[in-house]
Amino acid sequence: MAEEAATAADAARHAAVGVATILHELDSEELAWRAKQGCQASFTELVYRYAPRLHMFLRRKTRASHEVEDLVQDTFVKAYQNLSRYDRTWKFSTWLFTIATRLAVSHHRKTQSADSHLLCHVQIAPSDELAGGQEESESLWAMAAELPTRQHQALWLKYAEDMSVKEIAAAMRKSQVCIKVLLYRARVSLAKRLRERSEAADGIRITMGSGDV
Repeated sequence: MAEEAATAADAARHAAVGVATILHELDSEELAWRAKQGCQASFTELVYRYAPRLHMFLRRKTRASHEVEDLVQDTFVKAYQNLSRYDRTWKFSTWLFTIATRLAVSHHRKTQSADSHLLCHVQIAPSDELAGGQEESESLWAMAAELPTRQHQALWLKYAEDMSVKEIAAAMRKSQVCIKVLLYRARVSLAKRLRERSEAADGIRITMGSGDV
């Protein structure tokens, strides 16, 4: 009996691993459709897949880490509750980030901490400045985090989540023209900050190299 029980347990573990592997290979839209049909494992895979990305996206919206965690959790709860409305022809990430954006806006209204001023017009080619090595990329995102909230949000959806302007517009509930303006201004601000940092670094090098010989 003990051997039979052990064999059954091993079979169950192997089956679970097999299911997890299969789910890992499915795209998000298929997982969302399966979750809609009642597959809890599919929704769990979506949580595992999107929780870190949502956390990165939402942490710009609030200073308190526990509030970020609450917003991430609330986003998944809201998504689960509204799975019956999900259409598998929609891109799941756009649908999910739309929910997250709406919850974040509601959160800001309640705490009166929204910051929505959009400033600056400059030009920079995104591929030149946002596609460097890992260290440079992290430095750029650190600068981007200092931009006005909506500019940072648009940048993140564009370059971190690889959304189109149309998808960003849907997620942020703005017109495509507005999203283009936000992206433009954000790139300009980053270009200005990069130039200032470069000039400051050059000044330090000149100062260090001008000592008495």
